Amino acid sequence: MKVVVINGVAISGKDKFVSFFKEISNDLRVKNYSSIDRVKQISEICFGWDGKKNDKSRQLLSEIKRVWTEYNDGPFETIKTQIETDIKWSKNKGKDVSKNVYFLHIREPKEILKVKKYYGDCITLLIKKDVNFIPNNYSDKNVENFDYDYIVDNNKSEKELRKRADEFLRYIKKTL
Repeated sequence: MKVVVINGVAISGKDKFVSFFKEISNDLRVKNYSSIDRVKQISEICFGWDGKKNDKSRQLLSEIKRVWTEYNDGPFETIKTQIETDIKWSKNKGKDVSKNVYFLHIREPKEILKVKKYYGDCITLLIKKDVNFIPNNYSDKNVENFDYDYIVDNNKSEKELRKRADEFLRYIKKTL
């Protein structure tokens, strides 16, 4: 099993990168989880968030996650539960759990460290892309304030991003 914490500012191409990785990693089970997924559900139900991302909604999501983390570490506990449930499912289906790769979208350096401490041998990955906005929320402001294991430049074409995903797959396979 390999845990990869993937990070990057909004619209940097994180999901596209994971999608490419998943396409080319035939012998691996790739899962893509985000520490903000449950926060999005809560925001839709309780705050009427329409699912659109703009500065105001990113601020809302970031603050809800921050408060929930301070209260009972809910976002991290949710990710742990997702992975544990998936591992149980894999084992029940007779799957080789060592072939599971979990991409965890986590922005805050403190939360990344928590994952590294809990899972031990995980990889941190930053997708870098020049964007035309200045992040105004707690989560996005600190994306680059971490010493990542692997950095992917996504300022070129999708074809280049696919190549970077292939390189990362070879890197991952060395660590499995």
